[in-house]
Amino acid sequence: MQMDKDTLPERNRNHLRYWLRQISLPVALIIIAGTLLSLTLAKREATQQRQELENRFKATVQQTSRVLQEKVDRFTLLMKAGRGLVLNHPDAPTLQLNQRWHQMFDSYDMRYSDLGIVGLSYTRYLAPEERQAFVDRFNQHSERKLTIFPPPVADQPSFVIMHLTPAAVENRMLGYDIYSGDSRRIAAMEAMTSGEMSVTLPLSLLPTDINSLDYLLLLPVQTNAAFLGWVTLGFSMSQLVEESLNDLTNPLRIQLIDARQGNPSVSYDSHPALDQPEARLQHAASLQLAGQKIHLQVSPLDPDLHRDAFSQYHGATLISGLSLTLLIASLLLFFIQARHQALRLSSHMAARAEEMYQRYRTLFTQSPEAIVVHVNGIVELANEHAAALFGCHSPDELIQRSIDTLVHPDSLDFVRNRGAALARGETLKPAEQKLMRLDGSTFEAEVSSTMIHYRGEQAIQVMFRDITSEKEQRHESRIAHAVFHHSHDAIMVTDERGRIELVNAAFQKLTGYAPAAMAGRSVSVLNSGHHDNAFFYRMWKTLIDTGEWSGDIVNRTREGRLYIQETNVTAVKDEQQQTRHYVCLMRDVTEQRRGLDYTQLQALKEQLAQTADLRQQDDQARIEDKQL
Repeated sequence: MQMDKDTLPERNRNHLRYWLRQISLPVALIIIAGTLLSLTLAKREATQQRQELENRFKATVQQTSRVLQEKVDRFTLLMKAGRGLVLNHPDAPTLQLNQRWHQMFDSYDMRYSDLGIVGLSYTRYLAPEERQAFVDRFNQHSERKLTIFPPPVADQPSFVIMHLTPAAVENRMLGYDIYSGDSRRIAAMEAMTSGEMSVTLPLSLLPTDINSLDYLLLLPVQTNAAFLGWVTLGFSMSQLVEESLNDLTNPLRIQLIDARQGNPSVSYDSHPALDQPEARLQHAASLQLAGQKIHLQVSPLDPDLHRDAFSQYHGATLISGLSLTLLIASLLLFFIQARHQALRLSSHMAARAEEMYQRYRTLFTQSPEAIVVHVNGIVELANEHAAALFGCHSPDELIQRSIDTLVHPDSLDFVRNRGAALARGETLKPAEQKLMRLDGSTFEAEVSSTMIHYRGEQAIQVMFRDITSEKEQRHESRIAHAVFHHSHDAIMVTDERGRIELVNAAFQKLTGYAPAAMAGRSVSVLNSGHHDNAFFYRMWKTLIDTGEWSGDIVNRTREGRLYIQETNVTAVKDEQQQTRHYVCLMRDVTEQRRGLDYTQLQALKEQLAQTADLRQQDDQARIEDKQL
């Protein structure tokens, strides 16, 4: 304020001059010191804040990438559940397996679309020589008609989608041959060759979303005898990213780069309309997808974070630096606010982690396979199937037991070596082991082991599948195979309608028909005409009522020779006691049945010869008509 010297009393003017002289130097020193101190504190605070923001940002990025990884990892359990279903019923008819597939996956209390899953399917491997027969069998037993599309190449196999969840998608995709797509075919062949899960290059599973990034995971399904196909799971990576971003307090921008595409360009951008972010505001992370690494570039979208990251001085500290009290209050408020945000973010992430854990527990509990999780060799978690497999009334009887007590001494060293290999980071294939129930009885099992994190510790998740009966069935199958091929008696196997499926070498010796020429033909090809319809009606009625029939039949060989055949027919039923096949044992007993009237037999031969001549004349006439 400018003071009018003429209006002020002289005493007041002198007092003012004295006061100004007394405080000018201290005020100047305070102003200079306060300014320097404020600048120093503001610069130090800005640097510290920048570092904290970077640390928090990195922690958020790491937590977000972990959440994404956990979302992707849970797909493995679903795929292994599907593989377990197929392997438990490798010989089940296609329609029955389809029903089991939908019953199992529909029973899970989850919406697959909310998990980012576009479709979970079983894709059947069909060699060129078996493709048409498979399609014909399916169309004979199903109201739906199977058509493989796109049309396959004659000398190339087909990878055909058969069972798919959700069912609405299955109606559109049934019969689709993924061999026709380069990315799908390459990934399928890689999984088939390696025996491990593989993943395609980015696909467009959601063509209506122009900014979608999708992948297809393929898990091979094979037995010791044959390769069956793949359990495939298509999911939207972009949906998983968007859901993760929606759960965050501070907005982020995520760019995904799949280096397998041969160029470093961005495969997916959560905010494609924005300019490329500053390099120093980016943080790199990665996801593991079926052994492949997907790179993430994450940058913040908060404008305040951008301003603080580039500011040389902390504005609030600089403005409030002249007042020590205000400075302390301002710093305290800042730290309280920062701590509150960190705690809130930590609490939110903990809630998300708990949610993921509960989902894992749900999948763990409802899995059709026996699963045990052990830490340092002590069982910490087991599901109901594991309890039943090891002869327990509840999973609690397995908790806190040493995993060694469940392993037979013959397999103990093998199990320990596998545990050491997992600790070294190696990936193990399923292996057969000899295990023990709590009552001391032993059984054979196929075991898959994976290293996981359980409550902050390294743990081993073990999945068991009892293969005792399977090995017995394989043994019985080998015996039956030897009997079938080396028997001196002719053996013929038909379906329930009397269509021939298999014959042995003795059949050719008896009838003159080669085994390869008989597949799919009716048993009436051997009919000599000697028996009337009433005879066959009684035979079939006895078969249907009792499941077996024995007696003599006069049949005709390929060369036209009549012979008396001693016949024994037995029905083969499935689990629902429905007849699926008939096994017929045949033996030439013409010499043993010499009591048959020779005159009748000779007359029958002449009658059959005349009938054959008439048929040949009719065939020749039809050929001449066509030529005319």
